[in-house]
Amino acid sequence: MQDNLNGQYPYHFVEGSSQYLMPKFLATQPLRNATLTFDLNDVFTPDATDLYYIASDRNEIGADKINGSVITIPNVTLDKGQLIIFDLGSYTMPSAGTYKFFISVDSKHTQEMVLDISKN
Repeated sequence: MQDNLNGQYPYHFVEGSSQYLMPKFLATQPLRNATLTFDLNDVFTPDATDLYYIASDRNEIGADKINGSVITIPNVTLDKGQLIIFDLGSYTMPSAGTYKFFISVDSKHTQEMVLDISKN
């Protein structure tokens, strides 16, 4: 899996600003009935009504897939080149600093996303 910026560049926001978060992950190899875990590392807490999209299928995350700041989606099937998109809505950005989020497939760490927050 790779994030929509290929993991090379952090996402840049200003502390205290309201930002809409919609991270996208690209399957770099086929996934069959995989368990995908997206760890927001206690920076943000997803809501049960947040959404995720696989191909054109729109799904509510649901409380059963959230544990604190971790989203776990079971039975994910993606062809190489397909996206999974998390539609997390608007959040107020935390204090200035660098934050990391983690994506895992079948409990194997596969990608980090960097959130770079600057002062006003």
